Amino acid sequence: MSTWEKIQYEFYKGDSAIRQIIMINLAAFIFTVFVGVIARLSGFPPEDLLEYFYIPSNIGKLIIRPWTILTNIFFHAGFWHLLGNMILLYFIGRILEDFMDFKKIWKIFLYGGISGALLFVTSYNIFPVFNEVVGYKKLLGASGGVTAILVATGTYLPRYQIRPFGLFNVELRWVALFFVFRDLYMFPVSDNTGGLFAHMGGAIFGLVYVLNLQGRITRPNLNQKSFFWDRHRDERSRGPIITDKKPKPNQEEVDAILDKISQSGYDSLSKLEKEILFKASE
Repeated sequence: MSTWEKIQYEFYKGDSAIRQIIMINLAAFIFTVFVGVIARLSGFPPEDLLEYFYIPSNIGKLIIRPWTILTNIFFHAGFWHLLGNMILLYFIGRILEDFMDFKKIWKIFLYGGISGALLFVTSYNIFPVFNEVVGYKKLLGASGGVTAILVATGTYLPRYQIRPFGLFNVELRWVALFFVFRDLYMFPVSDNTGGLFAHMGGAIFGLVYVLNLQGRITRPNLNQKSFFWDRHRDERSRGPIITDKKPKPNQEEVDAILDKISQSGYDSLSKLEKEILFKASE
């Protein structure tokens, strides 16, 4: 088996979105290291090339570099920036992966990162306090996507308990709230305001996505008939609506099962309880 085949095997092993996200971020970091070496030997700053992967706050630059809306999510400012994001993603994301399918995990990470990047660009172009720096600021890092995963996990599994460093039990909803309020607290004093905007954008997306998934909020239907027409009159004229869609389990059932998992593990669930969790995640 060649080296490339081994990498492909590891990438697809276990069909894990979290594993794939971490591997792509590591690959991007290795790429920046090679660029740094080549740049040093060639006598030009690495940023001259790497900035084409970071999203700029300047809208004019963004228009000619639209790919940066996506690429900025996978690049980091340094090893410790990468390590912090990947550790949090690994420990929290693996929990969510037990209850949510591959595509949904990827969707939360990517759209959370994109939401954070767009909030960064929008904020820097709207608020007067950024007028002097809007021309040259850039954003990079997986923090928006990681925060989206964190908040989505805390919203989807609010009573699931973890034990940080083996010291005490804490529910995931409080973990998510801690990180969100930490960012809000740091906002007035931090030099990384762009990164905090990315966190907030990711947090908002993670929250809204899960609430929509659970049916607790719904997207507005702008279909002309349903939006401007008397929908109730229209439904009465058609008669009863018949559907074979089964109702989702209520939140109390799901919370009780999550409590059981935190105490005895996933394998302790009965077949019926596993089916209830599966239906709740649809």
